[in-house]
Amino acid sequence: MDPSTASFWLDALAAGAGVLWLVGAWFVWRTQQRVAEPLRGEVQVSAKASDVLARFTSHLAMSTTMQPFQRARIEAATTSEVRWHCAGAAGHRGTLQVATAGNAARVRFEIAQASTLTRIAFALVVLGAVVTAGLWSVLGTYVATSDDPAVRAQVVQMVQAIHVLWPPFLLAGLARMQRKRVAAEVHRVLHNLPFTATLAGNASPL
Repeated sequence: MDPSTASFWLDALAAGAGVLWLVGAWFVWRTQQRVAEPLRGEVQVSAKASDVLARFTSHLAMSTTMQPFQRARIEAATTSEVRWHCAGAAGHRGTLQVATAGNAARVRFEIAQASTLTRIAFALVVLGAVVTAGLWSVLGTYVATSDDPAVRAQVVQMVQAIHVLWPPFLLAGLARMQRKRVAAEVHRVLHNLPFTATLAGNASPL
């Protein structure tokens, strides 16, 4: 591989890495914008408002690891509202308000994400820019201009930049997934609540 060819392939690979970095930076930025907005919803539940609040609060308190509400800590609970927060990668703060609506309950919830995933993803985006630029500079200075053809061929090591370019996609994607999982869990619990209340009421004493 002659020096001009080595320089061409180095620049081509670096350009590809630069495009991937830009896409990753945009994805992380969009994810940060999305998770910064609280997720709100409203559900009508065919159960007493007091039962809805009591059972949902109990679900929060009894959640175990590997669940959307893992490590949940209840901050406050009244006759019409419960507030909680969860730490860790799936961190968030939530509020659920319940009001009587005829023979049913109107439930409103708000979830504000407090995950560390997007902050780590942003830090990795910055690291990716530094590593990619540094690798391109080092290979261009010491490898592409080498007198040894075997050494010049090592400009393909520019592909090693991928190791710092793909993690932001993973972390930002996980942050989006966690946001959806928490909202889906709220809907699941509220959907099942009338049935669990019926089963509890029909259970015969031992």
